[in-house]
Amino acid sequence: MSYFFIINPNAGRRHGDVFKRVERFFAGRRVRFEAEFTAARDHASELAARAVLAGFTRIVAAGGDGTIRETAIPLVGKQAALGILPCGSGNGLARNLYIPLDFDAALAGLLDWSARPVDTALANGKPFFCAAGVGLDAEVAHDFNTMTGRRGIFPYVWHAARRLLAYKPSKVAGSADGRRFETEAMINAVLNGVQYGGGAKVAPGAYIDDGLLDLISIKKASLPRLLLALPDLFRGRLDRHTDIYSALKARLIELDCGGGAWYHLDGEDFYSHDGRLRFSVLPGALKVLAPKPSLPGK
Repeated sequence: MSYFFIINPNAGRRHGDVFKRVERFFAGRRVRFEAEFTAARDHASELAARAVLAGFTRIVAAGGDGTIRETAIPLVGKQAALGILPCGSGNGLARNLYIPLDFDAALAGLLDWSARPVDTALANGKPFFCAAGVGLDAEVAHDFNTMTGRRGIFPYVWHAARRLLAYKPSKVAGSADGRRFETEAMINAVLNGVQYGGGAKVAPGAYIDDGLLDLISIKKASLPRLLLALPDLFRGRLDRHTDIYSALKARLIELDCGGGAWYHLDGEDFYSHDGRLRFSVLPGALKVLAPKPSLPGK
């Protein structure tokens, strides 16, 4: 096996010198490996595509969900497998795949785990692997990604709280495998796995390899009502709150926001000028180095 590491230099702030830790781990092992650092948005995709052409069989992203998404895009439909060293704030794909958040354990797993096929989701043709959404979460993602200074979970929560107080949901028309619906929700999220990241289990009944997407809608409610549901968000029991929560499964989901709208893909913000989004799924299109699933029925 050969390994190519794509390292977001910001990852070093939390995990020390990532390259040196990788270099020490591979010292004395007869394994080919190389590494490069990202320099700008979308650079990880360029590096991953070059690594595939160079014959590397394991392309490893060391960074947050944005870096991992960019690294994974050129690997969709390829034999090369994605490896993950979770170094971000949310670590959504790592959590969905039960990859250890401990850096050394995740690094050791790259040699021990087999490549596992998982689904790739598409939003207007753009791949994502954990979650997409329109509404409050998309606007918070835009705020968070344009902020300066310290990043992390606390600034994200601050932006979410600030947006929540003034947020007014808009009507969204949609269809799920041809079934039409309307919603006026605070969040309309399309999940490929159980959670966004950070332990927020938005879609308790989702699997990342079932060939389906889960559309989760959360209604605007009073702050006390939302706080009451918050613990169940992290326990994976949010679906108990049927007065504010609804879910459906489909292979094709279309949303019409009635005008321009921000949306996010694995936390990276994008803008749709007409507000129309088409979500679809490519079953088993990405290979990922991850532990064997141990969930019932999997």
